[in-house]
Amino acid sequence: MSGTITLTRRSGFQLRPRPYKVWIDGISVGRLAQNGAAEFAVDPGVHLVELSLDGMYSKKVQVEVPEGATRRLHCGANGPLAFSAFGLLLPGLAIKLTLTH
Repeated sequence: MSGTITLTRRSGFQLRPRPYKVWIDGISVGRLAQNGAAEFAVDPGVHLVELSLDGMYSKKVQVEVPEGATRRLHCGANGPLAFSAFGLLLPGLAIKLTLTH
């Protein structure tokens, strides 16, 4: 049996409303559109989730997924300066990724 990681992306100020690339355990597993949601089946255990777009990225979030369980994360731009020159200087702060359950 497996578990599930669910990601939702809220709307908000975004200069680049293109899909984020979703990474689980260092492997690109899909994309997440603005105002979208996506589910990814994973083996039970601890996983690292990260998002990226144009060289900018979120912090890696460690997620423990028990067998048969779903873990939820929300994401979005980390403020109106995220994809400006500020985002280029500090690319790891451009995307906010938060474990909610």
